[in-house]
Amino acid sequence: MNARREIRQHGGRREGGEKTRRETRKEPLLPLYRFEGALPKECGDGNLGLWFDKFFDRWRLLEPSAQQEERQQGRQQQQERLRRSEGAEAASAIPSWTTQATRDDNPKLDWLTKLAQGGTPVGWEDLLRESAVRMVRLVEAHGGRWRVFRTTSRFVTGLGRRHPVENGFAWHSTLGVPYLPGSSVKGMVRAWTRLVAPEDGERMRRLFGRDADERSEGGQESQQGAVAFLDAIPCRPPRLAVDVMTPHYANWTEDDPPGDWRSPVPVFFLTTEQGARFLFGVIPAGNVSGEDLDRVMDWLAGALDWAGAGAKTASGYGRMAPDEAVEAELRKKAGV
Repeated sequence: MNARREIRQHGGRREGGEKTRRETRKEPLLPLYRFEGALPKECGDGNLGLWFDKFFDRWRLLEPSAQQEERQQGRQQQQERLRRSEGAEAASAIPSWTTQATRDDNPKLDWLTKLAQGGTPVGWEDLLRESAVRMVRLVEAHGGRWRVFRTTSRFVTGLGRRHPVENGFAWHSTLGVPYLPGSSVKGMVRAWTRLVAPEDGERMRRLFGRDADERSEGGQESQQGAVAFLDAIPCRPPRLAVDVMTPHYANWTEDDPPGDWRSPVPVFFLTTEQGARFLFGVIPAGNVSGEDLDRVMDWLAGALDWAGAGAKTASGYGRMAPDEAVEAELRKKAGV
């Protein structure tokens, strides 16, 4: 109690001129765990998806003269919170961290390039083979259908997920490889079926269920589909590659309209290289016939061939074609 009273009497300073922790906290804080010195510098044989999501380490400190207007709003809110709790001096000492590229350095591109490992296959081959065999046996045990497809163009999944490099990526949590969630497969097939077979509306509602639009328009209750779509996983270790898009119309306003004279700002993102093999499967979840399942697989093949899976399909990404050779090999290993 006496020590606290003494500190207050000296204006927040201890004897001998020593400042309190609140007054001396001036060193910039890196947005990583405190034990960052013990963190690995490379993924090695670990889970590449975990590395991508948790271990981005290319932040750098902006000099005061290099503060960007687009970062000021967030920093001002943080400063206001600190000002209310710890005073103006602490708020003014907040550092600004960035991954913005310079003439000599591009942290995002460097990190993604290192992650792609020069096109080396990623994932554990034995684990992927075992997972594919188990999935085939599961589908066969439930009387479902499965097929193997090969990417004929680059494939992007999970691009909208938040990440320091601006574009995310969907990783299988245990396999550590890119995958396509079953919900995305179902949405792709449903959209394709509406386009090519609008006359099969009743069958689509029975197989896929009623979506939110159909429920709101017809006032009917939700209905579960009779077919369950499984996650599409790689049969073999896929290769990764870094791709780029160059939007020209960033940061325009009503007074400063967009135009082709603006300088493009390259945005880099991770992709799955052409030639990856993915296993797709569906199983009955209700009253469904073998003919229905065959029709769903035909729709799936058409959607992968013409529409594409994942993100940026309008630019030609995500196209896939059947791979009967790998399919026969997998069927033999699964013993079905």
